[in-house]
Amino acid sequence: MPMDTTITAEPPLPLRAWRALRTRGAGYAWHKALRRTSGRWPSWKRRLIYADPRRYWTLRGGADYFREQEGQVARTLRAEWIAGRLAAYRPTSVLEVGCGYGKLLFALRERIEAPLAGLDFSPTQLGCARGFLDGVDGVDLFLGRGDRLPFADGSFDMVVTSAVILHNPPEVADRIRREVVRVARRFAAHNEEMNLSYNRYGYDTAAWYRAEGRRIAEVGPIPVDADAQTSQFCVVRLDG
Repeated sequence: MPMDTTITAEPPLPLRAWRALRTRGAGYAWHKALRRTSGRWPSWKRRLIYADPRRYWTLRGGADYFREQEGQVARTLRAEWIAGRLAAYRPTSVLEVGCGYGKLLFALRERIEAPLAGLDFSPTQLGCARGFLDGVDGVDLFLGRGDRLPFADGSFDMVVTSAVILHNPPEVADRIRREVVRVARRFAAHNEEMNLSYNRYGYDTAAWYRAEGRRIAEVGPIPVDADAQTSQFCVVRLDG
């Protein structure tokens, strides 16, 4: 069955807490409480709930996260802007690493007819993606890690990350970029913010590619982002 995309007003906090405990267990409820109450101490927030990004997104992902994100017009504007820029390169196939619940894949499908694939290491995010993209043709979804992509060299014309590499410590971020380069034939494209927070390391992705001797096709802020100064969208040409 397709996922219900209707956005309704959130119930009171005590009811939300009770639902979280009942539907997803004490671990999820505790994780959610820590996220809500530790904002004043970002360094401790990182240590307490973000030491393991895969666990974080497995707990964070799901119906609550889907409703939260779909309720933000800015998220939709960003996905549509990025999809429009990616489509301009006319890729013959696209892999999104860290596809979440499939928002960017959905926007891409509206703009290009090429085969699409999404990979995520969070089972809950991928479960939402299967519902959100139900009935959307030509989209394959895979459970896996960005730093160990289960695909052969040059499997996709374009490989994309959107707010994925920034969630990983430097050594993992480096492996993800190298896997993207390995799996992509012509283009690597990234939406990766540069600011630091409890769950963001922040990277200048374009600078990494320049240091590797790669040619930048375009780089700049995402104009529809609320904080365009820290956002970075870049496309890298890999075939010459």
